[in-house]
Amino acid sequence: MYKVYDNPPLYFLDTFEFPNPKDEYDENGFVGASPDLAPQRLLNGYAKGFFPWYQAEDGMFHWYIPNYRMILKTDKVTTTKNLRKKLRSSNWEFKINTRFDDVIKMCSKVKRKHENETWINESFITAYTKLYNFGFAISVESYYEKELVGGFYGVAINRYFSGESMFHIKSDASKLALIYFCDILYQNGIEYIDCQVPSSHLASMGGKVYKKEEFIPIIWEASGYETMKGRKLKVEVQSVK
Repeated sequence: MYKVYDNPPLYFLDTFEFPNPKDEYDENGFVGASPDLAPQRLLNGYAKGFFPWYQAEDGMFHWYIPNYRMILKTDKVTTTKNLRKKLRSSNWEFKINTRFDDVIKMCSKVKRKHENETWINESFITAYTKLYNFGFAISVESYYEKELVGGFYGVAINRYFSGESMFHIKSDASKLALIYFCDILYQNGIEYIDCQVPSSHLASMGGKVYKKEEFIPIIWEASGYETMKGRKLKVEVQSVK
């Protein structure tokens, strides 16, 4: 890793190290670029508070840490009687890690209002599928009458979960998957889901916006980075079965 510019700081991330997330970067939180999305790089970045969000035309992957982050407390998810009724309905079923490939491919087809095109290209699909195979990525699926109709995927490190993308082809399918997953996380002592970028959809479900100085300690504690006491974080991908 080396610094390309000083003001604002910009890095070329050619090693698995990342800069100080508490530093001030540009207004979008753009930190720098890496030549690939190797599993070790992804895990180190997420555990420290960064995430990749774009692949440039030159093949470089852009990393960010915005000044504001949307985080959802697993015990504060907003639900309605209608959603709870659907959760109990025999027509609906919810599962974890049964269709990861299909979920990420469906998410790659979703285009958000603020984006000209989806950022989940084949490089991202390959990288996060590797994380899934190592046990660090999770998909959550909604089925209606046995058909996959919605869900999301994200990165899981210790007690930290970062939601990456959602999709639905039936109304409320992704909301139901999120409520289902939050219940499971809360029962297992996991307080927060990192939703990364604020959205009205997640805000309507209870997501709150946190400043950088507020969300970094949350991420560090949950991912296990805080327990390293300043030592270099190294997640041993090779040891994961």
